[in-house]
Amino acid sequence: MPMKFAKLKVYLLPALLAVALSPLCGPAAAAWFGSRAEARAKQPAAPLPRVEVAVVKRLSSVQQGINTTSTLQALEEVILNPKVTGRIDNIVVAKGDLVEAGDTLVVLDSRNQEAEYNSMQAQVAVSKAELSQSAVTLADAKRELERYGRLRKSGYATQQEYDTRSTTYQAAVAANAKAAAQVKQAQANLDAQAVLLSEYQLKAPIKGVILDDYDLTLGALVKDATNVLRIGRVDRLKARVDIPERDMGRLRLGMDAVLTFESLSGQTFYGTVTLIDPYINTSTRTIGAEITVDNQATGFKLRPGMFARVLLVETSEENPLVIPSEALRADGSVMVIRDGRAAIQKVVTGAATGGMVTVSGGLQIGEDVVVSGGNNVAEGTEVEFVITAE
Repeated sequence: MPMKFAKLKVYLLPALLAVALSPLCGPAAAAWFGSRAEARAKQPAAPLPRVEVAVVKRLSSVQQGINTTSTLQALEEVILNPKVTGRIDNIVVAKGDLVEAGDTLVVLDSRNQEAEYNSMQAQVAVSKAELSQSAVTLADAKRELERYGRLRKSGYATQQEYDTRSTTYQAAVAANAKAAAQVKQAQANLDAQAVLLSEYQLKAPIKGVILDDYDLTLGALVKDATNVLRIGRVDRLKARVDIPERDMGRLRLGMDAVLTFESLSGQTFYGTVTLIDPYINTSTRTIGAEITVDNQATGFKLRPGMFARVLLVETSEENPLVIPSEALRADGSVMVIRDGRAAIQKVVTGAATGGMVTVSGGLQIGEDVVVSGGNNVAEGTEVEFVITAE
């Protein structure tokens, strides 16, 4: 019994101490715990995760195909060079002027050639006069020969007299033939001079626009190696493209082409593949193709020399929903913000173009999809979001 009593004392001592001290410690403890609660209440709430979002939108169409680049060229283009040497006497046109085939564009000083032409023209006249005179002489000689032929037969003229008239006639025939040849030669010389003289007027070989006048001035000396004018047909333009040999099977005549230009941002232009080269360039392992663009339909907005980004269209999706490519997660889903919280949505992707990708299934136009900051955000988390600039 004494040992049990000792154990009881040991066990009761802590309890008795707690009871004895409780009147003293109770108010202090309450105050201490109360101050901790107030401190916790005064602490600011943790900030919400911040993400960037883009708005789901609909495009009229999205094309997919072969991407390449090109430089626009005039459908037809010629550089005008003179065939003669001379000084510029008159410049009829300027850069940008529209000309018709056959229009006179530049006139060279041709006074010497004109004088030569006039001299040759006079020579033709002289030759024709000589031919006329020789024809009269020939006719007279023929009549005289025929008369002496009759006289010889009737015994009133000797054979010698007849032979003399025959010789005269033969000489007249030769002289007439020579005079006719001289007329032909003089006329040929005149015609050649007329052609040469015409070369002093530089005419447009095609209908088009003056693309360059090479800063030529009146009085400038030009010759056959001098570029005088560049003329191009710009109502239709062409864009030459080189496609890798491995993609040759994807090319086809009549293929639609979409062209964009940095200098005309926000505008899209269209063309058609009108030519595919019949050979492979062995140096570059590419095949060439030509795209024709109706520049007249654009209001002549396009000009030769412009750099173009070209899409040869293989497939086209009409009125698709699109999102930025960076909105796609590794598993093919997207994070979408609904009622201020993150939600994971599976989507089916289609064509990609210009940093955008077409999607179907689960998204609606106008919804916000996360493009940045969503890697560590769990589904259902309330988030703060800002819309990225487009």
